Amino acid sequence: MSNDEKLEIVDEQGNPLGVVSREEAEHKNHITQNVLVFVFTQEGKIWVQKRPLSKKHYPGLWDISACGGIVIGETPNVSALRETQEEMGVTCELHFIEKFLNQFNGEDGSKRQRFSHLFVGMTDQQPIVSAEVDEFRCLPYDELKKEIKSHPEHFVPSFLLELEKAHTAKKRMFK
Repeated sequence: MSNDEKLEIVDEQGNPLGVVSREEAEHKNHITQNVLVFVFTQEGKIWVQKRPLSKKHYPGLWDISACGGIVIGETPNVSALRETQEEMGVTCELHFIEKFLNQFNGEDGSKRQRFSHLFVGMTDQQPIVSAEVDEFRCLPYDELKKEIKSHPEHFVPSFLLELEKAHTAKKRMFK
């Protein structure tokens, strides 16, 4: 996503307020919409990605399977499929779980907010490392949760909350 792309800013309930450039949205710390995608294997393990050092936000930290901003003209479903393909190089059926106000700390200690649309999917396809991702790992839920709690500095700040929501949904959907 480039700085000149247009994003919709929303209030804390997800109601549209207007359209601004990505650069302005970040500068003024507006609430924008994003998609969060957790991809599980048939065994129930979770794919996580290491953000490249070239990323503006949270470089070198572990993040969920795929995520990104919803650009003007995209639905959350289309955005989730696009981000999964761009970041993982895989295509799988994604299931919408919920939308929620996601609040977390920015790198500078400021409060950041996104109106997040959470999706889960399942595939045994191997993700492909690209310019978008430095590395992938596939971990069981309990091991991943333990690692996040013992080394939170290695993960993006919102990871644990998002993981809990996705894991709960996965247990309901894929028994």
